[in-house]
Amino acid sequence: MALTGGPGVILISGPSGRAIAKYPVRQEAAFYRSWAPLVRQHGLGVPEVYAQGENSTRAWILMEALDATLTPPYRDRLPDMAAYLAQLHAMQRDRVRSTADPLSVRPVALSLQDIDDAAALWTEEVREYLVHLLHLSWPALPTEMRLVSGDPNPTNWGVRASGQLVLFDWSEVAWSHPAYDLAVLCGGLPEVALVEEVVDVYLESADAPSPQSRAQWVAWVITARLVAFVWFAAWWSRGQLTEAARPGLTMLQDGLIDWIDTVRSATTAFLP
Repeated sequence: MALTGGPGVILISGPSGRAIAKYPVRQEAAFYRSWAPLVRQHGLGVPEVYAQGENSTRAWILMEALDATLTPPYRDRLPDMAAYLAQLHAMQRDRVRSTADPLSVRPVALSLQDIDDAAALWTEEVREYLVHLLHLSWPALPTEMRLVSGDPNPTNWGVRASGQLVLFDWSEVAWSHPAYDLAVLCGGLPEVALVEEVVDVYLESADAPSPQSRAQWVAWVITARLVAFVWFAAWWSRGQLTEAARPGLTMLQDGLIDWIDTVRSATTAFLP
């Protein structure tokens, strides 16, 4: 038997095949214990669980090792990822009656504390302008909660031998607005054109929770991306992230203000 992998995730290979041993966070453990079967009922690919439990200090899970992961160019699979998310988002919090473990509710909005903590990471000469931008009105996302992955970035998708797409990282799963997932799917500091492309393929999916206009969805996704950026910077400021997050933080410090200036015009028609 061979063991490989990084902290918290071990790939086990042996005569009978392969499996993943993982120490999931509380939310992900709850998802695999209670919610994964419901997601599978929607025809969506979720890793199979062979065993799951807790020891004296943390939860553990033994799960399917996928045949392959998505590789670039990721845009080739964008329609498939968007269709998967649209089906996932068909699950509404107020319509799912279950004795399953509760999941967090994540409103896509900023607090004054989030803004203050995030802005502290910028130099004083630009901090005041950044705070000004963050205090501007931004489109309010509806409070209707859907099941979201929380982190459907292209590196978190696998493919079974059958060709089925599988989303395998559920550590950020929550009840939130679908724009949160679409914002993650856009990646980086997305141009408005890329946000429009993601929104278009999403709304073309049969299960997409429309009927709001394409432009409204674009404004929501941009707002959700901004909120996620601020949360990320605030978490770093509070000491909640590891050193592995530093490249993402550097990207924000170098480009967030210019990005806000560039995409702001796509949201102004939907300001409160």
